[in-house]
Amino acid sequence: MYRRPLDYGPMVPEAPMGNVLGFQFRVSGEDEGGVRSGELTFFRCSGVGRELLRAMPHLASVDGRPGAHLLLMSGSSWAGASSRYHVCVPVGVIIEPPTEVTERIADESLMRFEFIDDGDEMLRLSGTHPDDRPEKLRRIATHLGAGEYEALEGGPLERELLSLPPGRDQILLLVGSYTEARVVADTLHNLNSRWHESVLCLVSDDEEIAPEDEAPSAYRARSLRRGDVEHLKDLDADILVAPLLAVERGHNILNEDDEAAIGTVYFLARPNPHPEDLSLAVHAVNDWIVRAVTGGDFATWVQSGATVEEGADEVRSLARSRWYTVLARPMAWSSLGDEVREQVTWDMLVLMWQVIGRLVRGGVPARVVFVDAAFAPNLAAASPRPDTPVSSLLHSVLDVLDPYFDGGTKSAEEQFIAHALYGPLRSMLTRLLSPTPVPAHP
Repeated sequence: MYRRPLDYGPMVPEAPMGNVLGFQFRVSGEDEGGVRSGELTFFRCSGVGRELLRAMPHLASVDGRPGAHLLLMSGSSWAGASSRYHVCVPVGVIIEPPTEVTERIADESLMRFEFIDDGDEMLRLSGTHPDDRPEKLRRIATHLGAGEYEALEGGPLERELLSLPPGRDQILLLVGSYTEARVVADTLHNLNSRWHESVLCLVSDDEEIAPEDEAPSAYRARSLRRGDVEHLKDLDADILVAPLLAVERGHNILNEDDEAAIGTVYFLARPNPHPEDLSLAVHAVNDWIVRAVTGGDFATWVQSGATVEEGADEVRSLARSRWYTVLARPMAWSSLGDEVREQVTWDMLVLMWQVIGRLVRGGVPARVVFVDAAFAPNLAAASPRPDTPVSSLLHSVLDVLDPYFDGGTKSAEEQFIAHALYGPLRSMLTRLLSPTPVPAHP
C-alpha cells in the first residue's frame, strides 16, 4: 500500500502470506449489468511495516555500534485488540495529568443521543445505501440547522451554541468523507441567513481551492484545509463539518486560553470500516503475525515441522489462510463475529476517543452528541428495547473495556494502563448507557 524506504528493506519482515501484488476495480452505485466505468487501483503488500518500530533500537548492532534510543509516546499505541493502532511494545511510563483534571473531564463531560424522527423510525445513516446517504445527510443538516419549526430560539445547533461557554462556542459535525462534509456544509450554508457565513467545510490539503471557495458564495460554504484547522478560532465560524478520520489526530484546535475551541461534537454517522478498504486486511494480518511472534505462537508453528523449511511452510500456510479470511469477512456491524467485533470495536473506540480528545485539551469537559440511530438501534426503534454489544457499537465499547476495570480479568498492569488512557471515556459512556429508572405508577 505504501512503498517502504529501500534502505530499511532488510529490516522489514516479509508479509507473512508472501508478497501480494494485485489490482482492485471499484465502481460506484449498484451493479445493474452492462459495461461499467470505475477506478482501477494497483496495490502491493510486501512487508510488516510496523515491525520497523520495534527493530529501530537494534539497527546499528550489525556494525557493532550502539543502537538508537526510541521513545513511542502516542497513547493510542496501546489499544487492546486493535489491529490498526496497537503496537506490541511494553509500556514503561504513563504520563498522567493532575488527578483533578482527569476527574473534571470524566465527571463534567456529557454524552447524549439526539436521534431525528424520520416518520416511522429514527433516522439512521450507517448501513444506508451509498446512493441514499446524501439525501439523509441533507435531512439531518436541515433538522439540526432549522429544527422542526422556525422557533425563536432557533434549531438544535443554535440552542447548543448559546449554551456553550465563551471561547469554546464552536461545534464540530462529523461525517464519513470529504464528499459528505461538502453535502452537509452546503446544506447548512443555504438553509437560512443564520448559517450563510458561519459554516466551514474541511477539505484535504491537496485539494484545489478556487478563489470563490475562500469566501461564502450564494451556494457553497467556505472551505478550510485540513492543515489549517488549528486556525479555526480566527475564522469567525460557528460550525466546522469534517470527516471523522481527518480530525482524529494531528493539529490541536485551541482558543486564546490554550483550551479546546470546540465545545460540542456531533457524530452524524456511526464509524464503520469500509468493506472495500484493503488496508483493513493488511492491518489485520500484520497484527496477527506480530502478536504471534511476541506471544510465542510463531515459535510453536515453526518448531512443529521436522525442518525449518517445513516449519516455515506451516507459517506461510496459516498466514495465507488468515489473509483470505480477512479479505472475505463481511464488515457490516450486524454480521461481525465475536473476535472480529472486538477488534473492530477497539479500532472504532480509539478513533472516536481521539476525536473527543480534540475537545478536552486544556483539561476542559466535552459535549458529545450521537445523531445516527445506528449507535443504539434498539433504543431508536419504534418499540425501544435494551441494546447489546451485538447491536450497538457504544455498548460494545463498554464490553471490551470492562475486563480492564472494576476487578476485571486483565492483569493489574493492563488495568492501570486502561484506566489512564480510557477511564474518562468509560465514565462518560457508563452514564449515557445506564438504564433510566422507570417511575412507578400507582
